[in-house]
Amino acid sequence: MIRWAGMEILEQFAEVVEPKHSGLLLWNVSAAAIARCYNGAAMLTNTKALLAKARESGVRVMYSTPGPVDWKSLGAPMIRMRMKQMRLSDPNALTIPTAGAATFAQGLEPQSDDIVFEEFLPNAFLGTSFEWWLRKYRLKTLILAGASIETGIDGTARDALNLGYYTVIVRDCVGSPFKDTYDAALKSLERIFDVVDSAEITREW
Repeated sequence: MIRWAGMEILEQFAEVVEPKHSGLLLWNVSAAAIARCYNGAAMLTNTKALLAKARESGVRVMYSTPGPVDWKSLGAPMIRMRMKQMRLSDPNALTIPTAGAATFAQGLEPQSDDIVFEEFLPNAFLGTSFEWWLRKYRLKTLILAGASIETGIDGTARDALNLGYYTVIVRDCVGSPFKDTYDAALKSLERIFDVVDSAEITREW
């Protein structure tokens, strides 16, 4: 730990992912979302192992699930973004999820003491109860897994940092519909955040 300007800055990775102050956020781990990822099968296997170790180690587990507002209600800019993300020219070609489509992937279902909150935009903090839970449990570190890295994972990570949380992105537990998008997003995020494989986290737990 570095003590500087009246602050205690976590330095070692083991300090950052200490279970007592870490939360694992599984962002949009529905079966449909994972199936859309080019690396969905490997992502699912790795996330199951990470989740099991998190539960064993006492890490707080949190899930986002689509709220009652579908994309059509979120306006033209969001639709345009999704078309760009999915490389489509016709909005009718979009698969637009709704709250009823949120079925968790097998093996990633929430347990009774997990936190499940509704999300409306590709950012866990906007219009949700998410930060209330982080403060309630005095969490310092947010560990991110799920789909998609270029939207919900990226948006959540950047706001987490802005709001004062250490942020870790689990490289082999995040996905994207396209490999080149995944690679580009990782390259950008690695310059700012701790981006590690799940094995690096489970070793510390």
